[in-house]
Amino acid sequence: LSSGESLTDPVVIVVEPRPSLFAVIAENCDFLRIRVERLPHGAGICQSLRDMQPIAVLSEAENVDYRVYDLLMSVAEYDPDLSVLMVLKDDPALRGALDGARDLWQLTDVVRSPHRPGIRELIDFLFRAGSKSGARR
Repeated sequence: LSSGESLTDPVVIVVEPRPSLFAVIAENCDFLRIRVERLPHGAGICQSLRDMQPIAVLSEAENVDYRVYDLLMSVAEYDPDLSVLMVLKDDPALRGALDGARDLWQLTDVVRSPHRPGIRELIDFLFRAGSKSGARR
């Protein structure tokens, strides 16, 4: 943590191999004074969750595979109420797999979006996540 920054400052973690989702939300988060940290993959997510104490986790995936399961399992271990936004194409099989993982690990706030969030969708998600987490801003 940098000097003057406390553990309650809002942070979101973006997990993705390429910074495409990060690029879409970074400017908006900067305007909202929310720090965005990008992880290229889920490895190390457990430590990042503990260290950064984010208000939300965002990820974009082509399929619901072991990487998505590992991410969701790590979030559940850290805090099953943590807000998660998954950008995942609108496919019944993928929806079912994501819903099954959410139910298995008893995650209470997994939002699926078939496209990268627009400004309104992102702000709504972040406002709800911040309110729920008790973030100062």
